[in-house]
Amino acid sequence: MPRGLLKENLAIQLREEILGGRLVPGEKIIEGRWARQLGVAQVSIREALNILAAEGFVTKGHGRSARVLRLRDSDIIHIYQVRGALEGLAARITIERKLPLQDLESALEAMRQVVQMNDLRKVVERVQQFHVCLLEKPGNPFLREYGRRLVIPLYAFTLMRALAKNLDASPWAAQLANHQRILDAIRMGNAYLAEQVVIHVTNVFLESALTVWAH
Repeated sequence: MPRGLLKENLAIQLREEILGGRLVPGEKIIEGRWARQLGVAQVSIREALNILAAEGFVTKGHGRSARVLRLRDSDIIHIYQVRGALEGLAARITIERKLPLQDLESALEAMRQVVQMNDLRKVVERVQQFHVCLLEKPGNPFLREYGRRLVIPLYAFTLMRALAKNLDASPWAAQLANHQRILDAIRMGNAYLAEQVVIHVTNVFLESALTVWAH
């Protein structure tokens, strides 16, 4: 099997171990053990873990073993506080630069469709896509980088916890209206108001997270 395809397949297998709860938040992922278990070279496991680190499912400190991502309630609160500020800034810049909104509209419509399908994995993926789209929209590389650094692990952990609690898509169905509020606020064209709306709505998302899936 080509090396690129092998590491992708290994990443899928390890991701399913995480999402299935067989590798739990905070657990160390020992490369040698998984290499033996899956019958591959240790370097292939390391490459697969790099993919999962980019997707937010594992953390890798310099020179340390990878661990399954674990976020405490305090971490989740801090992430939402900062992402609210970043996404609010992105909304303000979007208005100030008069940027088109078709991509955000398409992302919201995609979210609606998968909510109707009650496909939890796709719902979390589409919600993440909407917020990443907003953060990337202004074309500010720092806003993009730091926004993704917060949002991508957050939604990886969201999916892990939601699957562990056997949730369906209903909590995110209830938040469709708040995503629409973000889009409507940007469409109105008042940069300051849109920024404040995004910050407020992000706090609503935080309250929902702490109630529904965070624990």
